[in-house]
Amino acid sequence: MESFRHNLSPVEVKIFLKSAAELTENLAIRFVHKVSRPCPRCGRPELCYGAAISYFASSHDKTTHEITVCLHCGYKDLATLTTCERL
Repeated sequence: MESFRHNLSPVEVKIFLKSAAELTENLAIRFVHKVSRPCPRCGRPELCYGAAISYFASSHDKTTHEITVCLHCGYKDLATLTTCERL
């Protein structure tokens, strides 16, 4: 597997991982990046967007989940992607 990639500071990585911990119990996070989208809860202009792979996926090179976290207010969301295996 590739190493974890990000464009966050070490403190921001720690906040992201703590915030997303309850959502990512069976997921391996591949990357996380700050994106300029407003937070739906607090309206701040930056969200952290991450991609993860389920430990139970049949292929370990395809993203199965998207994680969105706001580092300021604690908003978090997990979306499951439809992959080729499910179709």
